[in-house]
Amino acid sequence: MKFSMRTSLFFFFTASLVAFPLAVIHFGGMEAQAQSSYFTSRGCASCHSTPVVATCNGCHYHGNRTLRAATNKTSYSPGETVTVTLTSGSTRSGWIKAILYDQSNTQIAVSNGNASGMGGSTTFPASLSAPAPTSPGTYTWKMAYYGNSANTGSTHGEVAVSTNSFTVAAAADTTAPVVGAFTLPATATSLTVPVSSFTATDNVGVTGYLITTSATAPAASAAGWSATAPTSVTAVAGTNTFYAWAKDAAGNVSLSRSATVTVTLPDTTAPVVGAFTLPATATSLTVPVSSFTATDNVGVTGYLITTSATAPAASAAGWSATAPTSVTAVAGTNTFYAWAKDAAGNVSLSRSATVTVTLPSGDTTKPTLTISALSNGAYTNKVTLNITGTTSDASGIKSVTVNGQPVTVNPDGSFGTALTLAVGANTITVVSTDNAGNQQTDTRIVTYDPTAPALAVTAPADNSQSSQSFVTINGTIGETSTVSVTVNNGSPQLASISGNSFSATVNLAQGVNTIVITATDLAGNVSTAKRTVTYGAVSMGLAITYPSQDITTKYPSIVLKGTVIDPLEKVTVTITMDGRTYTPAVDDGVFKQRLVFSTPKLYAITITAKDEAGNSSTVYRNVIYKPEVRDDEHDDD
Repeated sequence: MKFSMRTSLFFFFTASLVAFPLAVIHFGGMEAQAQSSYFTSRGCASCHSTPVVATCNGCHYHGNRTLRAATNKTSYSPGETVTVTLTSGSTRSGWIKAILYDQSNTQIAVSNGNASGMGGSTTFPASLSAPAPTSPGTYTWKMAYYGNSANTGSTHGEVAVSTNSFTVAAAADTTAPVVGAFTLPATATSLTVPVSSFTATDNVGVTGYLITTSATAPAASAAGWSATAPTSVTAVAGTNTFYAWAKDAAGNVSLSRSATVTVTLPDTTAPVVGAFTLPATATSLTVPVSSFTATDNVGVTGYLITTSATAPAASAAGWSATAPTSVTAVAGTNTFYAWAKDAAGNVSLSRSATVTVTLPSGDTTKPTLTISALSNGAYTNKVTLNITGTTSDASGIKSVTVNGQPVTVNPDGSFGTALTLAVGANTITVVSTDNAGNQQTDTRIVTYDPTAPALAVTAPADNSQSSQSFVTINGTIGETSTVSVTVNNGSPQLASISGNSFSATVNLAQGVNTIVITATDLAGNVSTAKRTVTYGAVSMGLAITYPSQDITTKYPSIVLKGTVIDPLEKVTVTITMDGRTYTPAVDDGVFKQRLVFSTPKLYAITITAKDEAGNSSTVYRNVIYKPEVRDDEHDDD
């Protein structure tokens, strides 16, 4: 009897398998008659005869079943060839067919014959090969042989032999992450700059984020990687370019994305007063400054001398674009403090200097007093009268009053106020008192006549400045009148009249000019208006277009309007009134600001324009708020 056995190898894998190529093995052994019905039915009765017929694909095996199957390795990469070797404790005595099965019992490789037979080797081992699965995991293959069951009888069956377990490792991750977005603000004012966005993706997962200042890719082992995207970077002053990177667990590092930020740090360095000296003694209250210098890392924009050791605010009144050349002292010992500031508002530490003033005995010299107002005996149809003037004295000015009311005197000796006139003659008395008690007085009578000829001056604005030696006076009259213009009490100049409009161009003297415009109707009635224009070097043109002169109003608010002309682009306008400060926007040289009057009184308004170079110009206006008195007893009349 002839015994047959078919051997097979099983491979178990949960994922679907692709078709594998068949490996051919040839098993040989002692010849025997193939009289089994299994082989006979396949036409293999003479399969041991030479030549072997092509259909003789059967398996013969005799002896004990001590077959073993083992893989050539215990670990493979996906798709790598796995070779299974079949061994036995006995020899091979017939023709054997071997088959490989996966773990789902699907055949993946088989031995096969051909017209010349399947070989004649009489010894083991024999091998079959198939590709490893593509998915990582642990697998067990089996080899089965077909033959006589237990080497008895004529029954043939299939006996499986398990291989050892082996693993398939995951394929190496060679795909680098991709930085999808990395942005920074275009500009910053701090060295700590927030990151606007930083995102990255990876086929497995991003495990690290890094931002550098170098375009060279960092190593995955470099210091500084973080598990989450950084939310800020540390820059330096100026232009900074940063590079964003991402990495994965396999150590793949992305290409970078770059972003640029320009950092401009705020100026926090205060100026330094290098020198400030005064003469040790003086005989006048106006003391010359011997020296006053200051430096700054960007530039000094303001100088100030005070009598207090407390640092002034950068917005305080009194700062000047150039160092003061004198100080106003009092009799005795005076200590002054010099300060400097920059455009960022940093104020220096002070330097101090002391001067002792001893006034000459018997000072009887009156202060000088110049008034710019309607002349004595003038008539006007305007209810509000502006009083502008300058005063000075070697001993210093103690006070200025107008009709007994104190008026603020500016450091340069100028002052201004407004009066509401009563119908009829009004006496205006201006008194300047120096520190020695000497007084200079100016008294004039101005008559307010509401029925006087209508006279309105449209240009220039009162208390304006001019860099030209002439100015054109424009205005209107309400009836047939003649108009004359005088400058500083000079000879009258007739204005040209066209309809109700008049115009006259007059020459200016250096300094303050008082221009008086007089309209006289056919009946001899007169009306007078005044304009004060200061001629000199003007760094910028500042004009208040409304109100164009001091006014009295019954309304609780007005909108102050003005223009400023400066060769530099950036000009700021500051308006102060009644302890409050306003900074209206300047648009194409035009500005406006609503001012509210809380109680009936005179409101002194100071308007100052300043450019980037520290040049400034100041105009004053006075508004008298005088609301109408309501007669409640006659509300229903």
